[in-house]
Amino acid sequence: MDADDALTSERYNYPHFDDYIAAGGELADEARFRESFRIGTHATTFPLHRLNDGERIDLAALWTSKPLVMEFGSFT
Repeated sequence: MDADDALTSERYNYPHFDDYIAAGGELADEARFRESFRIGTHATTFPLHRLNDGERIDLAALWTSKPLVMEFGSFT
């Protein structure tokens, strides 16, 4: 990783994080999470692009032969 790729507070948007929390942003995020899909809920299919070759594949094609777990979010 060179200096241009380094994760800095400016790139991560920390200067605005306190304002986001003060405005109740995390409460709205938590409410949306609680309203989201539950275990066993079938997702609507949508197109995905594979990272290794960019090929487009529909989500439904990934769960035809075995269960599929997908995680979306930010891990910090």
